[in-house]
This record gives sequence, structure tokens and C-alpha cells, in this order.
Amino acid sequence: MRLKHILKKMAMLKEQIERFLHHPYLLQHIPMQPIDEDRILLSLSMFEDAHLSLEEADGYVVPMMLVQIALDTHDEVTNSLPHQEEDELKTRQLTVLAGDLYSGLYYDYLAKRDDVATIHVLAEAIKEINEHKIRLYQKDIGRIESLFHSVAVIESSLIYKMGEHISLPLWSKFAYYYLLLKRIGREKEQFMKQGTSVLFEQMANIVFQKNKAMTKEQKHYLSHICNRYIEHCKEELLNIKLECNELLQTRLSELIGSFSVIAKKTVEEG
Repeated sequence: MRLKHILKKMAMLKEQIERFLHHPYLLQHIPMQPIDEDRILLSLSMFEDAHLSLEEADGYVVPMMLVQIALDTHDEVTNSLPHQEEDELKTRQLTVLAGDLYSGLYYDYLAKRDDVATIHVLAEAIKEINEHKIRLYQKDIGRIESLFHSVAVIESSLIYKMGEHISLPLWSKFAYYYLLLKRIGREKEQFMKQGTSVLFEQMANIVFQKNKAMTKEQKHYLSHICNRYIEHCKEELLNIKLECNELLQTRLSELIGSFSVIAKKTVEEG
């Protein structure tokens, strides 16, 4: 697809997804989840390579994004706190309900199209994502390699499973490393700004003695581990031989280039 055409297609899909998400009462109390345009781009690029029609591609991209938004919405739910204010409790309850609503929307969308096969594919991906989220948040991971794999599965399983389903394993692999690299970037930025993040907490849990505050040297060591995985993801992505459209090539270059900026910040602040 030409750049102008794919940008127009992405905008149309985003608008269509936003219409599904629009619920006046919910929007009075909780913000609408942002729509990850990179996921739309990855999915469209994969389906283009599969020579699917635009209508067929829409039939996959819309439910995949609804599932992703449902999962992201449930991730926003905070644990119940003692003496929680009534407004906070209401927001928490509505966030849970919003996630459930969005989950129902994807199922309803595919059921109306009688697309049982895609329901099964997405259900399998949801199951895998939730299993790895449990491992991640319950600190049930004993090796650094397993930790980064779990994060990659959480980020990429929807596209990965769809790539397997349409017999495009290279796109599954590309999505795995592309979305892992994006997540590492977010986690490292958060760690630099706030001193903590889910990924870095789990790395510390594996590498260091539990229940002790991290020293400056230990934080640098975790950053070093993170940098190794960043380089590994970049190498894997650049070695995958895919005919990417112009927009995806640009986004990949921007993503890889952004880590030079993060590395420079790390050196300056170290």
C-alpha cells in the first residue's frame, strides 16, 4: 500500500474502533483507552502481505483492537485499597465493566460475521496473555530470559497468533520483537523518570536479594541487562526479511533510533 493510502486506511479504522468504544456514561467517568496505531499498522501490513482484501483485513483488525483495548482497560484497574473513596471505587468498578464491555464487543462483532475460526484464535491469544500476566505480576518467573519472553507474549500474542493462523510466521516473529522493543522502551523511560517499573521490579526480584532497596550500582546493572535485550530485539528485527510498506519502515527506523536517545539520557543521568 502507498503511504497516503495506508494512512487513510488507518484513520478510517481508528474512527470505526472509536465508534465501538463510545459510551456516553462511561466517558463521563473514565477516559477512553488510547488506540495503538502501531498495532493497526502491523496488522494491516501483515494482512496486505497475505493478499487479503481491505474488507477482509477490516474484519480482523477491528476485533483484534477491541480485544487489545479490553485487555489494556482491565490493566488500568487498581487493587482495592483500605478506606477507598467512593469516587475512586466507582471509577474502579466502571473500569472493570468497560473492559468487560469491550471484550463482549469483539465477540459480538465476530459472531455476527459467523467467524468462529477467528473467535478461537483470539480466545487462545487471550488465554496465553492472561497466563503470562499472572506469572509476571505474581513474580512467578525465575529467569531473565523467561521474564522478557512473558512480556513479549503479553504484548504480541494477538498478532502473533493471527500470523500463525494465516500462515505468515515471519510476521508473527516481527510483531514479537517489535512490540517487545516498544514495551522495553516504555519501561525504561518510566524507570529513568520514577525509579521503578513493572519490568525492572521483576528483573530485580530475579537478580537481587528480595525486600532490599536497590543501590545505584544495581540499577545500572539492570539497565545493562535491559540494553542487551534492546540490542537483541533490534538485531532480530533487522534480520527478518519482510517487504514492509513505507510507513512501517519509517516507524521501525524511528523505534530503533529512539533507543539512542534513551541511552544518551541514561549516560547523562548516570
